[in-house]
Amino acid sequence: MGELRLHAIGVDEVRDVFCASDAVAAEFRRVVAEAFPPETTPRPPGMLGKLGPLFRKPAGAVLVRPDTPLEEDVADLLAGRYVRPERQPVAWRLLEAYLVEKSWSRHRIELDVTRFNDLEFDLARAGVDPRFGLGRLVNHELGIPLQTYRGLSTGYTPHRVALEAASVWRNALPHLSAQNRAIAEPYAAWLAQFHHYAQAAPARGRPVPDLIVIYRAG
Repeated sequence: MGELRLHAIGVDEVRDVFCASDAVAAEFRRVVAEAFPPETTPRPPGMLGKLGPLFRKPAGAVLVRPDTPLEEDVADLLAGRYVRPERQPVAWRLLEAYLVEKSWSRHRIELDVTRFNDLEFDLARAGVDPRFGLGRLVNHELGIPLQTYRGLSTGYTPHRVALEAASVWRNALPHLSAQNRAIAEPYAAWLAQFHHYAQAAPARGRPVPDLIVIYRAG
C-alpha cells in the first residue's frame, strides 16, 4: 500500500539541514541518535553463550546492516554533499526522522496509485482547481540536493496555498464518493490547523509552516 506522509514545517527549515549551522547540525544529530539507537548483539543463553567469540560476535557488538544509518550519511546530508544511490533510502529515513521531530503536526494517507488516481479524478469532477490536487503535492520540488529514487516522490505546497486548499477540499466533500470523502475529510481538517501554527510561529522564532509531502507508491 502506498502512503502519503505530510508534514507542517517551513520548507526553509528543511533546506537548512543541507547547509547546516552548528545549532541545526547539533539538533539533527540529536534527533538521529534518538531515532536510530545502535543495534547490538544479545548474549545467547545457556551453553551457546559460553562458546566465545570463535563462534559468534561478542555480546553487545554493534550490528551494521545495509540499511543502518552511518556517520558518513549524516555528515553528507549536513554538508549538502552528493549521496550515492545505494545510500539514498537511508538518507531519506534520516531526513524523515528530523521532519517527524520538527513538524508542527503530521498526517498520513494510505493511498496506492489506483486510489491516488481515483481521488484525483473525483476532485477534478468536483471542480477542484489542479493547484490543490494530489498530483501538485508531489510535483513541486523541495529544492534540496538529496535526490529521490524509484517509488519515492516529494514536494511542497506554500503556506498560503495550503490554507486555501483546506477550504477548497472541505467544499468538495459533498461531491466525492464515500470512499474518497473518508480520505479527504480528515485531510481538510488537518490543513485547517495551519492557520493556528502561523499565529504561534513568530513567538517561537520559526517561519510559518509549508506543506511538505513524501509519497511512497508502495
